[in-house]
Amino acid sequence: MQQTVMMENGGISLNFLDKLVIAINERKLSLIASSSDSKILLNRNIIDRAKKVMPYLIYDEEPYLVIGDDNKLYWVLDAYTVSNEYPYSQRTRIEYENSMQDINYIRNSVKVIIDAYNGDTNFYITDKTDPVIMVYNNMYKDLFKEESEIPEGISKYFTYSKFLYNIQADILTMYHDVSADVLYRGNDVWQIASYSNQITTTASTEMTPIYTMVKTVDSEESKLGLVTSYNLYGKESLNAYLVGTFENGVNKLTLYKFANDNSVIGPIQLDSLIEQDETISREISSLNVTGTKITKEMIIVPIDRTLLYIIPIYQTSLNETNSVPVLKKVVVASGNTIAIGDNFSEALENLLSPTYSVSIEVEDTSTIDGLIQSIIKANNNLTESNESNDWAQMGSDIEELQNLVKQLEAMTNNEDNESDTNVGNENLGNNIVQDANVINYENIIE
Repeated sequence: MQQTVMMENGGISLNFLDKLVIAINERKLSLIASSSDSKILLNRNIIDRAKKVMPYLIYDEEPYLVIGDDNKLYWVLDAYTVSNEYPYSQRTRIEYENSMQDINYIRNSVKVIIDAYNGDTNFYITDKTDPVIMVYNNMYKDLFKEESEIPEGISKYFTYSKFLYNIQADILTMYHDVSADVLYRGNDVWQIASYSNQITTTASTEMTPIYTMVKTVDSEESKLGLVTSYNLYGKESLNAYLVGTFENGVNKLTLYKFANDNSVIGPIQLDSLIEQDETISREISSLNVTGTKITKEMIIVPIDRTLLYIIPIYQTSLNETNSVPVLKKVVVASGNTIAIGDNFSEALENLLSPTYSVSIEVEDTSTIDGLIQSIIKANNNLTESNESNDWAQMGSDIEELQNLVKQLEAMTNNEDNESDTNVGNENLGNNIVQDANVINYENIIE
């Protein structure tokens, strides 16, 4: 999407010579025939416009529109100072302008507000503790404005930058615990949770953060925030989630860790449970007809001390040009209950209904004890399918049993997993966040 401004009272007045030069430069001869009071607004793309004014910052590729108290539209563009020379800081790689670059310092210390009608562009410093932006402020004394000058009708719509959040979320997979012995041993490495975004494949994709209304355990009211979830490297159950919000004029990053004795279901595990439930899997499979493709997303919303899983399922026609995905079903899960509906409202109603909801049994395959229990259950399922001469089900049961045995063999060969053998199985109802495990972060990279 290309963000542009519409000229109202801005732009440059043109005489005939100006029109001729610009027409040649823009390769649009029709400009010569424009009326005598015509104006032209150059650099209508707002990101290009900001770069022309201040090329020493990097700019977010996802600006957003807000409506001010004057009922006018304004683009809000986040800007960042970056460096790769900050002492004793971990480096990471970011993609910017279709190329990769290394950084070890980043601050979202500038908000750029662009009038969507006339292109007026204003730079506001929102973080004076950033030494880099303060140097620029001293160099260009007439460019930057104070944060207090931002109209309240615009600032109240500010959100946490997804670009910055993604970088911080990645860094936290290693540096959520900065104790020297933990970092040295490297035995507490996390990864961002993954899920399967297609119905007919087991291939997984990393969950992307989404903006959603969250009500966390330490908050009295709902607020707009970015959310992503973590699991221990090589495990499937969740052990933490990260919430980024914009509060009182500053970015707030909060990490919520689950208690160590809880096994909270992860997206991959939930995918498996959906496939195993006959009622829900049958409704989803009915959408997979010839000439269509079925895809899905997964959204995890924190609500007080638990999590609500929302899985919208889309159907896309392969026989139509420019076909768009159409929402067909929504699966929701919370506690040890799961339900499906034609839309979110219906799915949520079914989740709260004893008649239409389904109780799920969560298997913890992240520990040896959990794997053994899963193998026993898979072997019992194989026995039943064999006695009923259900050859198709037998093939599926054999494949599941073999996969579980391979996981058990790999786990027993890994000495690092010995400490996990005493963790008991828990169900989805134990999504409890301990108050003591709420960790606030102000700056992850600097």
